[in-house]
Amino acid sequence: MKFLLWILLFALITLLVSPFLTYWVMMLIWANMGLVFGGDGVRAFFSAALGVGIVWLGKSFWVTWSTASPLPGMMGEIMGLNHQGSLMLITALMGALIGGFSALTGNRFRKLFEKKQPYYYGR
Repeated sequence: MKFLLWILLFALITLLVSPFLTYWVMMLIWANMGLVFGGDGVRAFFSAALGVGIVWLGKSFWVTWSTASPLPGMMGEIMGLNHQGSLMLITALMGALIGGFSALTGNRFRKLFEKKQPYYYGR
């Protein structure tokens, strides 16, 4: 349940704040979210990756659909892709990787300062 809430928070923050900021400022925000949420690194990475990737896919689809611009198709041809949907999926994958690794960086930074419990053998 917490994992789904994290996905929703990453997606909501990305959707509301990203139109006003650049992607590298968003990376700092996602890293801070990963730092605050804590947990293990796998959950931080995949919750951010899914949240950001879904939003980037939705935004690229929305811009392509609402403007009816031929530019995404032409960019796909320049990149050697046959379909503009492939370009949207690559955009979503890039967003997922950027968001996931940003949150993982914040999560790992938090782990640097957490106290580790000593492990006692035989007790």
